[in-house]
Amino acid sequence: MPSDDSTIGGDPVADGMVLSLRLRRDFTVTDAGRLLTAARRLYRELNPDTSADEAAGTVTCAADALFVILEHADLLGDAADDRLSDHAANGLAIGGWRAQIVLGEPAPLSPEPRSDCLRGDVFALPPRDHEV
Repeated sequence: MPSDDSTIGGDPVADGMVLSLRLRRDFTVTDAGRLLTAARRLYRELNPDTSADEAAGTVTCAADALFVILEHADLLGDAADDRLSDHAANGLAIGGWRAQIVLGEPAPLSPEPRSDCLRGDVFALPPRDHEV
């Protein structure tokens, strides 16, 4: 926390400014089989010409399942881009996006956001086993 009266995130808006959003949401898998089944069904909804076998071959792991669920919820993918591109007339042009699934987070976020505010950098990636 700064010792002066400055506001964190109080930067003025300026033409040409690049804004990057880092969004973190943590999830717990409570039923792996049901999760994969639901994600494969949602994948077929997003891709109607896809067979059940193709969906099963495409959605094979935790990251696949989560990405499909987020895309189906319009949080990632073409639908989200389309909705955000509507703001170009308001002075906000969308850029690219990247997303990463992190497994084994040692300190998952609480469902109550305020309880995590003093934890430090909640965006720091956990160390990998092979890293020092």
